[in-house]
This record gives sequence, C-alpha cells and structure tokens, in this order.
Amino acid sequence: MAKAFAWTSGGMWSTQLFTWLATFTTARLLTPADFGLVAVAYLCVGIMAEICGALGWVVIYLQELGEEQIGQLNTLVAMLGTAAFALTCLLAHAIGVFFRMPRMPMILFSMSIIFLLTAVKTIPSALLQRDCDFKSLATIESISYLAYALCTVTLALMGAGYWSLVAGLVLMSAVSTLLTLRVRRQRYYWPSRNALRYPLRFGSHMLTSSVAWYIYSNSDFMAAGRMLGQAALGAYTFAWTLASAPVDKMAKLVNRVMPSYFAAAHKDNETGALRTYLLTLAEVVSVIVLPMGVGLAIVADQFLHVALGDKWSAAVGPLRILLAYAVIRALTNILGPLLNARQQTRFTMWTNIAAAVYFPIGFLIGATWGTSGIATTWVLLYPVLAIPLFLRTFREIQLPWFEFLRALWPAFSCGILMAAALFVAREFLPAEWPEFVRLTLEVAAGTLVYGCSLLLLHPENVRRLYRIVRPANPQCI
Repeated sequence: MAKAFAWTSGGMWSTQLFTWLATFTTARLLTPADFGLVAVAYLCVGIMAEICGALGWVVIYLQELGEEQIGQLNTLVAMLGTAAFALTCLLAHAIGVFFRMPRMPMILFSMSIIFLLTAVKTIPSALLQRDCDFKSLATIESISYLAYALCTVTLALMGAGYWSLVAGLVLMSAVSTLLTLRVRRQRYYWPSRNALRYPLRFGSHMLTSSVAWYIYSNSDFMAAGRMLGQAALGAYTFAWTLASAPVDKMAKLVNRVMPSYFAAAHKDNETGALRTYLLTLAEVVSVIVLPMGVGLAIVADQFLHVALGDKWSAAVGPLRILLAYAVIRALTNILGPLLNARQQTRFTMWTNIAAAVYFPIGFLIGATWGTSGIATTWVLLYPVLAIPLFLRTFREIQLPWFEFLRALWPAFSCGILMAAALFVAREFLPAEWPEFVRLTLEVAAGTLVYGCSLLLLHPENVRRLYRIVRPANPQCI
C-alpha cells in the first residue's frame, strides 16, 4: 500500500505543480468573469465524468466480473458518452439563456468532446486501478496535466482569453485517453441484461450517489452563477480552487489507492485491518491538510495580493471560509471508499440524495449575502452530511470515537501552535518591509513551528508514520 501511495502521490503532487503554474499564470492574464464562464461550462461537462466513474467503480469493487461482462460495461459507457455529447449540443443554447451568458453555447460545443473521450477511457482506467498499476496511472496523469498547463499558459499569453482554459481541458482529456488506451485496452461486447443485472444493481446505488453528490457539491457554483453573475462566480471559483486543491488531491489519492485494499480486507473479514487503514489515513490526511488550510486562511489577503493583485481581492472572504470547510471534508472523504467496500452503497446513496435537496436550498439563501454567504453555507450544512457518515463507519468497523480523535490530535495540537506563530509574525514584522518578504517570513515561521512541534510533542507518531513510508522510497519500488 505504501508503494501504491508513493507512485500515486508522486504523480498527483507533480500534477498539482503544473496546475498551480497554469492557474496563477492565467489568473494574472484573465479576469474573474473569464473563469466564471468556463466554470459554468465545466459544471455541465463534469456530470458525465461522475456517471462513467460510477460504472468504473463497479469493475474495481466487483473483482469477480468476467471479461465479457467488463466488455459489456465498456460498451455501455461508450453509449452513455455518445448520448451525453448529443444532448449537450442540443441544450447548449438553453443553458446559455438560463445563466444569461450568450457565449456559453460555443464553449459547450467545444467541451462536449470531453464526453466522448471520458467514455472511451473509463473502463480501461478502472482496470489499471483494479490491477494496482499505479505507476502507469501516475505517469498518465502527470503527462496529461503537463499538456494542460503548457496549452493553457501558451494560449493565455497569446491573448486567447477564456478559450485558453477550454482548450487546455480538452487537450488534457485527449492526452489522458490516448495514453490510457496505449497501456490498457478493453474489448467491446454488446450489453446483455442477464449478464449485467447484478453489476448494474450494485452500480445503480453508486451511480445515484455520484449524481446526487455532483448536484449538491456543485450547486454553490450554480447559485453564484445564476444570482451573482460571472465576475462573482469567477472569484468564488478561484477561492474554491485554492481551498480545495490539497483536499481534492488527497481525496483522489485515497479513492484511487484504497478501494482495492478496503475491498480485500472486507472480503477476508479483516475488521481490524479496516480500523488500522482508517486511523492511519486520518492521521496522515490531518497532518498534511490542516496546517495548509489554517496557514493559508491566516495569510489569504497577503497571498492573493502578492500573487495576483487587487483584482482578485473579492476571493479573500470566501477563501478563508472555504478553508475551514475543506479541513472537515478532507476527513470525510476517507469514509466513502470504506463504506462502499462494506457494501453500504445504499446508505451513502440516500445520504447524498438528502444532501442534494437541502444544499441547493441553502446556497440560494446564502447567495443573498454574496459569495461569503455561499461559502458559509458549506460550514453550516456540511456537518448534517458528515456526522451520519462517521457514525455508520464507526459502527461498521467497531471503532470508538476517542480512538479517531486521538489520531487527529497531533495535527490539531501542532496546528494551534503554528497559527499562534503566524499571528505573532504578522503582528511584529515591520510594516514598511515589502509585502512579499513579510509573507515569506510568516510562512517560514509557521512551517518551522509546525514541524518542530510534531517532532517534539509527538515523536512516536512521526516515527511510526516514517516506518510506514520508508519502504516506499523510489529505490525500493
């Protein structure tokens, strides 16, 4: 497992560097309205990734599926992608009218190509994940994001505006599909109702859950785009991107590596192994995500001013609020793969369906207070979703609350000391110094205090995590 995490995390964090390079470069060249326009278009495209992804999870979790059944699922995904492509082209004008964005139809026509590309690679990519070929997956992802960064930055420097973002997303999907098919291909078989009855029944819960998740997790963008306009949506989208970057990478890392191990532990009835997996993941995730979230929240105003200038100042308020929510979400993201492995897909489905009802209502109400009101809605309503998931998970693997909280204590105790160091540095560094210098010294002080606190206050935890990670260095792999 450590080797799998090493390959996957190496690929994902290298892609994050490419993404940040492209994001910050284009943010200086484009306007919040440009980002808002593409964000709405990507909302319409992303739903297909969730639908196809749900069928991909069927291949991962049901490891007893035969070659012909997998081929039938491959055909079914291709049919869904083609239907989504045609439907998006038909509805493009109506979507533009709904959001009052006349340039939207042409963007949707272009981005709908992603539907076809996603449909072709979903099952082969799931097979790579099922077979634990994380080295290939990491390589594919790194090259795809590098292509995205180069395309986006180049076109933005050439003055292509929001089309630089559109072209980058399409190119990234195309490169990922081509590389995936080069590594692993899957034959097509005509779908049979009898052969796919059980896989589709299992997948229907995950499909419904994925669609419901997509609705509630993106309804904030819809509310901002419909009620606040392109510029406000662009500022909110950028704040969301910064706040969620570490969380999304950790979630993607867990969702790529852990389902196979959770499924194997459940198959062997190893409840103790599931508890160990969960506690270790919670400790690692909190140690990484919490200091990043707390630190960026404290220096958010300085960071955005130095990196992007005054035109992105509207993103400071929602960014700080979303960072508080992101820390909680990082821990909750661990639970889904474990519950799915325990065949609790019906429970997660109904939990997400309920969230798809009350979150959009909350965002519409929160939008009356602007982007900060929408961000605050996440903080207020997310516990309603997270608490049932924690309770069911702890009951499934017989885990007491205090053991889980004990796993989080190193990150939270050291995070408090780091926050105090940041506030002291902000207070006492001379105001006449250049803002970039003050920001650099504040970040250095917070990082130093956090690292030293972990080593001094929790040496056993550090040594234990190091013993897990040490065999995963590249030489051993």
